[in-house]
Amino acid sequence: MLYRVTTYYSLKGFTKLIDLGDVANGEWIVYDNKIPKYHIHSFNKGSDSDVIIHSLLKNKKETIKSIVYKINAKQGTKLSFGNKPIVEIVKKSELINLELIPLSEHWVKNID
Repeated sequence: MLYRVTTYYSLKGFTKLIDLGDVANGEWIVYDNKIPKYHIHSFNKGSDSDVIIHSLLKNKKETIKSIVYKINAKQGTKLSFGNKPIVEIVKKSELINLELIPLSEHWVKNID
């Protein structure tokens, strides 16, 4: 799938982030050790983990941040969301074909 990757120059150096745009409600890119690996799309009925996440969010049992925090605590992972630098200069923006997968169903089922 094609994703827009924007490279920013900030006080900490160069940062690459995937931009889903302003109309990407219910979608998040999750980074593993600062590398984009997962795409959560809570309205995607084709992925079991996305369906579970949608249910947790809809029933207000969890927030997306608490889900990722609990996965990190239980699985020992370093998942995070890409945070845009406070002070940045956009160096370039390009479309890149990436194969980002949904979060592991095993991780999402066992967050309680």
